[in-house]
Formats: sequence, C-alpha cells, structure tokens
Amino acid sequence: MWVVKTRGLVKFFGDVVALDGLDLRVPKGVCGFIGPNGAGKTTTIHILLGLLKADRGEAYVFGLDCWENSYEIRRRVGVLLENPGYPKGFTAERYLEFIAKMYEVNQPKSKVKGLLKDVDLLWARNRKIGEFSAGMLQRLGLAKALIGEPELVILDEPTANLDPIGRLELMEKIRELWRDRGINFFISSHILPELEEICTWASIINEGTIVDQGFVTELAKKYEPYVYELEVEGDRDVFIKRLSELNFVEEVLVEGNKIVCKVKDVNIFCKEIPQIVAEFALTLRKFQPSYGVLMGIYRRLIKNEKSN
Repeated sequence: MWVVKTRGLVKFFGDVVALDGLDLRVPKGVCGFIGPNGAGKTTTIHILLGLLKADRGEAYVFGLDCWENSYEIRRRVGVLLENPGYPKGFTAERYLEFIAKMYEVNQPKSKVKGLLKDVDLLWARNRKIGEFSAGMLQRLGLAKALIGEPELVILDEPTANLDPIGRLELMEKIRELWRDRGINFFISSHILPELEEICTWASIINEGTIVDQGFVTELAKKYEPYVYELEVEGDRDVFIKRLSELNFVEEVLVEGNKIVCKVKDVNIFCKEIPQIVAEFALTLRKFQPSYGVLMGIYRRLIKNEKSN
C-alpha cells in the first residue's frame, strides 16, 4: 500500500491553476518531493492534511480519503510546515508539554524530555523560544512533529534558512529516525544536495503536475548524467583537443583546473576516457558527474518541461 497516493488532483486559486492533474505516489521510507518554488508542493501538502479541498481528483494517506478522514490522518501524521509560528515567551520544554497534553500523551514531561534529547535540544529546554537560532527552531519543530508517535512526518522546506551545518544535522536526524524507529518522511524541498544522502524515493513536480517519480536508484539509471567534470595531470592541452574531436562529446569547457564535458553518449564516454588518459600518459585526478543524482535528474526534467 502507498503511504500517499493522489489521482488527477486539481486545485484552482481564482484563475491560477495550482495543481493540474497531480498523480503522486509515496512509498514507505524517506521520500523527497522536489520542485521549484510555486510548483504546487505546499498546496499538495495542505490537501493531504485536509486543510484544503481539491477541486477535482482524489487524495489518500494510509488509504484514507484526505478530506473525509482528515482528523484520523492528522492523528497519525506529524507535520512541520514552512515558517511555523511559536510562542516566543515559552521555554522549549513548556511549549512541547503543552502540545503533548493536547495530544493526550501519557507522562508528557518524560515524553518531552525524550524528544528534546532526540533532537539535541535537551540542553536548551529552559531557554525561551524567542532566543532560538533558525536551526534550533527547526529541531524544535521536528520534536513537535514527533510528539504524537506519527507513522509519517511531512516536512515542508525544512532546511530553508538553515546554514550548511544545520542542514546536515537535520538530515542526519531524519536518517536516524527512519533507520532506528521506522518513521516515514515526506520532505518537500527545492534544495537538493542534502536530500541526496537520505532519500530512497523522489517525486518531481513542476507547474502542478508530476513530471516523474520513482526510486532514486531507478531514476538515476533512467536519467544518466550528461555533464561530467574531469581533472588530469600532464599535457592538458593535448587531452582537451582530443576531447573536442570526439563525436560523442557535444561541448568541452575549461573552468580553472576543471574540464567540463557535455556528453551525448554516456556509456561510450565512460569507456573511452580512461583509454585516452592512458594513451597520453596522463593521471586522472577527477572523473565524475557535474551534479549529484537528484540535481542532475531535476535539471534535466525541469529544463525539458520549460522548453516544451
């Protein structure tokens, strides 16, 4: 059974089409919901939570209709929406205890201390929320999302406004929660490098429709990288000249020590480059796709959509 499934989902805001026949599938695991700003990610999440009603189509979470069974769904789902508001005069502990009582959690004080420890905020439990950094606020939001022992946690742009270290720490915590406690995650984002390390599934949305989705390993095979970066030690000029003569290389650019090749046939390119390097007695220092897997897939899909 899919954790999330929609079929032909349509949503209008006046004359603006926010969702245009959205067919979304989300299995168990850590899943990315990827697309540019304005693509329809937040609208989709609001429909899944029963906060918005679709104009047409169907949406299900755990097999339950998102509009008719929204209370049951929200009972089983934890949520961290983009730019949440917090009572700045509350301490982290007091705020989470208040939320825990709303969820009728047994032994709320013990529960809250455990969650604060999980998200590395136990040391700040008596600090007022108004004094928290952006990274601390995101971890507080994750703790809040976990209070009801959810089967699924939906995160809307969770790494927005975080510095690189804060992003890495949050992603590592998500990885731990899936690995150690089996909590499923559905993460909406347009910032892809950190998702690369934790997502097993990706759904890519643009202009209100899914342009492709699947397990990341399968998508990687389907959308092989076509831009490669190389660095060699030796007679670079001869090597660059040879690259530019290859009929399976479309373009060669030089960026400092880096040689960037736009490739027509990846299989031949990956087979021939080591042979050419050996032929000229060079040392190959770097040979890799120019972008990460998700970024490469995203760039190809979104670029193709815009050009159609």
